[in-house]
Amino acid sequence: MHHPCRMEHAMGRYPSFTPLAAPLLTIWSLIGHAAMPWLRRHARKRLQQGRENRTRLPERFARAGMPRPSHDGPLLWVHAASVGESRCILPVVSQLLADSPKLTILMTTATLTGGETVAAHPASHTGRLIHQLIPYDAPHLLERFMAYWQPIGLVLTESELWPGLLCLSRQKKLPVMLLNARLSPRSAARWRWASPLLRHLLEACHWIMPRSMDDAQAFARFGIGPLLPPADLKEDSPPLPFDASEAVTLRRQLGERSIFVAASTHPGEEEIIIAAARQAKKERPDLLTVIIPRHPERGKELAQTHQAPCRSKGQVPGGGDDVWIIDTLGEVGLFFQLAERVFIGNSLVPPGGGHNPLESLHFRRPTAIGPYMQNWTALCARHADSLHPVEHQEALARWLKARHLPSPRPPQQNQAGRQAIRLIKDTILTKKAF
Repeated sequence: MHHPCRMEHAMGRYPSFTPLAAPLLTIWSLIGHAAMPWLRRHARKRLQQGRENRTRLPERFARAGMPRPSHDGPLLWVHAASVGESRCILPVVSQLLADSPKLTILMTTATLTGGETVAAHPASHTGRLIHQLIPYDAPHLLERFMAYWQPIGLVLTESELWPGLLCLSRQKKLPVMLLNARLSPRSAARWRWASPLLRHLLEACHWIMPRSMDDAQAFARFGIGPLLPPADLKEDSPPLPFDASEAVTLRRQLGERSIFVAASTHPGEEEIIIAAARQAKKERPDLLTVIIPRHPERGKELAQTHQAPCRSKGQVPGGGDDVWIIDTLGEVGLFFQLAERVFIGNSLVPPGGGHNPLESLHFRRPTAIGPYMQNWTALCARHADSLHPVEHQEALARWLKARHLPSPRPPQQNQAGRQAIRLIKDTILTKKAF
């Protein structure tokens, strides 16, 4: 493994443009041009599925949705795939903006819901935090994007490793930093047959901060670095925000009902969760199950399938309703505040992978997880005393029947964000950004 402390070799360096780089970028450029008809069809299909916004679709093809800031201050590009990644990087963004009054941050996401998470941040209303949807990974689109925004550096999160983006950044000598870097066993197995390509792509990174020791070891096995000591930004994130007055209003409307929240659920899970909850309801008639699908656009279909009230329609459950579908954005913290207990979705049926259980533990809510939490193995091991594993519907029903569960300890912050801020500043200092 590259020595994590020898960062003087990484700071301020630009990865050399090896002989492999130009042919790879050329090949990917040709593929990008050839794929344009397919990409347009793909974009239209996503639009029909409700996964794109017509007014923002040009952003996928590097047509800016808003003007670049007119002032001469630096612009840093930060990319996060979706909601979870956005939440974990926004505290870092907040501190960078607070420390550097002339800095503007352009934050891209791959999803609309990730973008709405960014748009809810206070800095979005001042013009210092700009959101755009990331263009497709075709070099001619990214070339247009970079020429327009002129970033001084690029911060990537987790596993957003796109060949066109990395090759072009390297060619342009744009400093690239990778936070919360993930290389799951499944991804490592796929890359094993193309390990020189992975090593070459990640040579664009000035440094990599792995999410866990397992991820660090996975990168090291490929000979990738420089690697920093592992640190998980999600363990350093503050509790999710919520509207305290709305919490009081909802509690008054729901009375004394016990609220079970199933958060970030995926297709195939809701049926199992609702069946388990209805089993438990025979012994706990006051139980109300709140389903928060990971993708809110599924809410109306779920409400129709399960004959349940739907939050986006302004519906509140009555005494005869045992399920409530929450398909609004930015309200997970609100329902964790109201919850008696929580189940973390994308963990009950394969392939799964799970979502961040710390978000409910911050609220000290008893939290259950399914058997498919492989994306969070190290974190779950560290917080095993606070998490309750349920293997199937019967196990979930038994957990829901228990009337009294101990409150877990709140997670301790690990200072990963502070370290990330210092390293981002150090890396782009040569550009006189700060």
